Amino acid sequence: MVDDDPTVRNVLKEIISGLGMECHTAEDGRGAIELIASNPYDVILSDITMPVMDGLQFLREIREITPFTPVAIITGYPTFENAVNAMKEGARDFIVKPFNVEKIRTTLERLLKEKRLMGSPQGASKDELRRELIKKLQEIAILQSISSELDELYDNRKIYEQIVEMVSRLLRAREVAFGIIKKGFIRIENATFSTRKEIPISEPIEVMMKNKGPLQLKRGDRDPLRGVTLEEELLLVPLILNGEVFGILSISDKIDEEPFSEDEIYLAITFAKKVSLRIENNALYELFYNNLLNTLRSLIASIEARDSYTKQHSERVTAYALQIAEVMGLKEEDKESLHFGGYLHDIGKIGVKDTVLLKKGPLTEEEIAEIRLHPVIGEGIVRPLKFLPSEREIILYHHERFDGRGYPDGLSGDRIPLLARILAVADTYDAMTSTRPYRDALSHEKTIAEIKASSGSQFDPEIVKAFLQTPIARRID
Repeated sequence: MVDDDPTVRNVLKEIISGLGMECHTAEDGRGAIELIASNPYDVILSDITMPVMDGLQFLREIREITPFTPVAIITGYPTFENAVNAMKEGARDFIVKPFNVEKIRTTLERLLKEKRLMGSPQGASKDELRRELIKKLQEIAILQSISSELDELYDNRKIYEQIVEMVSRLLRAREVAFGIIKKGFIRIENATFSTRKEIPISEPIEVMMKNKGPLQLKRGDRDPLRGVTLEEELLLVPLILNGEVFGILSISDKIDEEPFSEDEIYLAITFAKKVSLRIENNALYELFYNNLLNTLRSLIASIEARDSYTKQHSERVTAYALQIAEVMGLKEEDKESLHFGGYLHDIGKIGVKDTVLLKKGPLTEEEIAEIRLHPVIGEGIVRPLKFLPSEREIILYHHERFDGRGYPDGLSGDRIPLLARILAVADTYDAMTSTRPYRDALSHEKTIAEIKASSGSQFDPEIVKAFLQTPIARRID
């Protein structure tokens, strides 16, 4: 057993010795490798956060020395990422601080059984070993897949819709339900079985909420969601935010018809923690996003207040761009980028002098050059917001031309980001149909004709084709 904390080493060694097993210890990975190289150990326990060599690097190195010796990770920070990364490197289980003697006993017994199986050719056929290997590879693949899927869900409503399917895959369970706890009721958001939408909180749920931990119900107990006698084991797992239980996962009817193992319960707990954190982050992001959008809207409004001719220009351009995106069937995240980027596309005009921006006569070459700086200025304003890459591209490239004669970089064709090409059409339509200091507004019909004529030169032909199908182009209210 390797851990850099002497207190942890002493406590864990005492527990293991009390179980009738011999335990050697090391304070870092290098010392542990020296012991492992000269002794045939049955099980290895390793901390995951250590100096000299962390737990994952240690796992990689001992796989070369003793590939069939099972390893359990010791951790005080049980996260879904730790589970995925440690299993990738060959870890078979986890021992979580603070220590639970019964958990340590069952973990060691299970790993010793596995060692006997792997180390005794007569104890296992090649087929059994192959099945075990395939099972573990499937677990790793599922863990990795679900973790990646969850990280891509920025809308809590989508999490509510998909969490049940994720749990079903993770624990191979047929009957899974997810509910939100509100005012003495559980509001079922999604389930693989038919149930009422609002269920009063019963005693088992109250116990789970009080203990803030998982609760196992046995056959013969009452199902707290359906009010019937359980015919198989049921696992209740809380979702916790700010120290309070706000949701619940109900899991039962496993495909293998076996009771929930310790590592399955651990996976369910760590998954619930991952989901809770994702939900909290999404809520904070939405709050931050809305506050930021309102702030930037105010800045855009102050710019447009300088120029009455372009009043509400950004809002109109955004609306037209979203209509094009809808016709093209773009993803929601692209529409969100157009929504934000459309509002901000002219934010760089804050750096253009009023004498240039509001000039009624023809612009000089120097003044044209200054106007053409506004995409660069605008991109510079939002550049510190690292999480807006698509929006920054919209701001920087919405004056590029499909034939490469635009600005600021002279990009052409597909080198111009798609969302910027979309906004270019929307921006041009609104600019041409608005009265400007140097000319009157053109009619809708003449503007449409001009955009058609510029297809393939100024604009992407596919986007022009989509634009012509929008309500604004067809003048449908």
